[in-house]
Amino acid sequence: MILSKFLSSLEEKTMPIVEAVSNNRILMAVRDGLVLCMPLMIVGSIALVISDFPLPAFQNFMASLFGEDWSWWSGVISSSTTGLVAIFTTFGVGYSLAKSYDIDPLPVGMISVAAYFILLIQINEGSAFSAADFGAQGLFSGMITAILAAVIYVKILKMNLVIKMPPSVPASISRSFTALIPTAVILPLFLIIRYIFMLTPYDSANDFILHVLQIPLLGVGTSLIGTEITAGFFNTFFWIFGIHGTLIVQSVMQPIWDAAKYANLAAHQAGLAIPYIVTTEYLDHFVFLGGSGITLPLCFMLAFKSKSRQLKELGKLALVPSIFNINEPLIYGLPIVMNPILAIPFFITPMLSILLSYSAMAMGIVASPTGVAIPFTTPALIGGFLITGDIKVAVLQLIILLMAGAIYFPFFKILDRKCVKDEQTLFEESDGTE
Repeated sequence: MILSKFLSSLEEKTMPIVEAVSNNRILMAVRDGLVLCMPLMIVGSIALVISDFPLPAFQNFMASLFGEDWSWWSGVISSSTTGLVAIFTTFGVGYSLAKSYDIDPLPVGMISVAAYFILLIQINEGSAFSAADFGAQGLFSGMITAILAAVIYVKILKMNLVIKMPPSVPASISRSFTALIPTAVILPLFLIIRYIFMLTPYDSANDFILHVLQIPLLGVGTSLIGTEITAGFFNTFFWIFGIHGTLIVQSVMQPIWDAAKYANLAAHQAGLAIPYIVTTEYLDHFVFLGGSGITLPLCFMLAFKSKSRQLKELGKLALVPSIFNINEPLIYGLPIVMNPILAIPFFITPMLSILLSYSAMAMGIVASPTGVAIPFTTPALIGGFLITGDIKVAVLQLIILLMAGAIYFPFFKILDRKCVKDEQTLFEESDGTE
């Protein structure tokens, strides 16, 4: 009773915050803009995985077939996908934010990219741009540029400062004229911003955002404590109340974790030390292994060790999705939501997984994520190997799953006994009425 009142009170106080975050237009646009880039990022990463596959026999075989320089194509694909992540994200965020206002998103995406290029400092006597600004280094700057450009565009439209064409004019032409005045306002405005930053020690807006915002946020957001708080505690906390914790947390943290991923990828391609441990893929394959709360071992227990018929059937139904890191059927079907028995291991397990995996990577026992992007549904062991190229990481994932099983087991037994008792009582009552 006391626990129920406490949970209800906590839910009342936290729900307004959750709703504010989940419905925030800018955060949703950033998330959608990053997601828009994912197909390109995955293809670029697959190319890198194939060319750098850590198996000498494979490398020798490919070299014997196609020559020593057989992997030249990987660099082309990688630089055309992951190497342009800032540009793709800038367009995606501008596009998504404009779409959320129910206005034509395509011009806003294009204007956002043009505004971003205006902020960049040219090299080689003004004849070229630095490729570094197109990749992870420019990610935050691109997102901020897109947000500003989209907001200004929307305000200009609301002020009705547009050129309206007669209805007889084709829609494509009319749309171009609608965007003309906003473009004529936004681009010179970003030119002024560029000039202001040229007067500062940072020389450019990109450098300012990189050193004042991006790098410090990456340091905090990818630290052990920062990861424990965000991905470990808050993600699980929201799930307990039936709120999709992963979506809430990622709405705020995904730009940081994605920036770390792309920085790792750039370092890996350059043959440099991997700068970050915590990336989007790290979370998918160590914190959300088998789904939030690392419930995959629990699912196996339900399917194969339950004496309760209802738990056994649920375990079998949820097993295949859980193998592919989707455990909503378990969270809502068991349920884990508002379940005091399972809340404890659901909290403890991912936090211990973070501590164990982060420590192993920080000490160099296993490799850190290289920035390779793979689908979050990639099963355990396979996913760990692909994101690091280190077979020891697959072993680490197995250890984490065994640890999770040990943590969940006593709580599973309590739940199983309770369900068996409830089923027996129900059977006796129904038998008595017949």
